[in-house]
Amino acid sequence: MKRTILIILFFGFCVNLSAQKKRDKKIKAYKIAFITEQLDLTEAEAEKFWPLFNKHEKSKHRLFRQQKTEIKSKIENSGGVDSLSNKEAKNYLNLLQQIKKSHYEQKTEFYEKLLAFLPAKKVLKLEIAEHEFNKTLMRKLRRKDGMHKKGPFNGGGPRRRR
Repeated sequence: MKRTILIILFFGFCVNLSAQKKRDKKIKAYKIAFITEQLDLTEAEAEKFWPLFNKHEKSKHRLFRQQKTEIKSKIENSGGVDSLSNKEAKNYLNLLQQIKKSHYEQKTEFYEKLLAFLPAKKVLKLEIAEHEFNKTLMRKLRRKDGMHKKGPFNGGGPRRRR
């Protein structure tokens, strides 16, 4: 009986993980298409742009994971913010600032590399396109998950018309 339950749980976990990977791949493909359309890169620009962009994205995700695991998880495991001493809270704030500073420095370096072969207008379009992509993605996810039905205190609230 235990073995059957474990097999079912394992299968469920694998299916969920597979679904998440599919969703992540779809989102990545959608982001690439969105940015490609917004920037209207030439073939020569695209050859230089995408390797830099992908490297930047990996670095950004690494910093996000670091922030999540080193700060959020540790705070939650210690019983939440209210259970921290002021010294511990200050240490976490310092770590958060270091991570955010690293993110800023990496983004600045990324833009400098892009400006070596892209006009400033296209680099600015990239910043706008990423912001618009995130807004569009969140809007789609809210609609799909029905978040607008949850109410104002559960991440939903009334739907706004545009």
